[in-house]
Amino acid sequence: MGKQSARANQDAEMDMTPMIDCVFLLMIFFVLVIDLSQKELEDLILPKAQFTVPDDAPPDVRPIINITQDGRMIYRKNTYYDPAVNSEESAKDHIHNLLIEWKNTVVKNQNYDAKLKATLVEDPVLIRADKWTEWHWVGVFMTACSQPDAAFYKLELALSDKDKEAKLLQKQGITSR
Repeated sequence: MGKQSARANQDAEMDMTPMIDCVFLLMIFFVLVIDLSQKELEDLILPKAQFTVPDDAPPDVRPIINITQDGRMIYRKNTYYDPAVNSEESAKDHIHNLLIEWKNTVVKNQNYDAKLKATLVEDPVLIRADKWTEWHWVGVFMTACSQPDAAFYKLELALSDKDKEAKLLQKQGITSR
């Protein structure tokens, strides 16, 4: 049997600083690359549109309201109206408070219209309603937007060019008609 050299018996030390630097650089990279623009969107099945215009360059300021199947109205993961908890009459107050909050803090472009004697909000509101939401709830929200003290007159409806529901059914092995 051969002799082991004294050099082989020495403990090998490794400098971990460059590896830690690489880990931190990767963390910074992924934090910067993550798309945070989806934070306002609920998981809804949007109605499928026959013809669509891509929303490639949305406005800088555009509040997004999500209306679920059961009529809940959600903004940035907070439920502002829930028909299971609140009466429909109180929906107007809850939505009105949200719109006034948007008008005071979120939107930037407002113009006073002397003819209407109201300050109109020039920034659009995106309404995302689930495919199976009763349109009554969308109407309740739109009616609140049209009130003079809110005055949001640019409303956009979110539609999808893909049929998410058909994909979900296909994934579950159910064929749609």
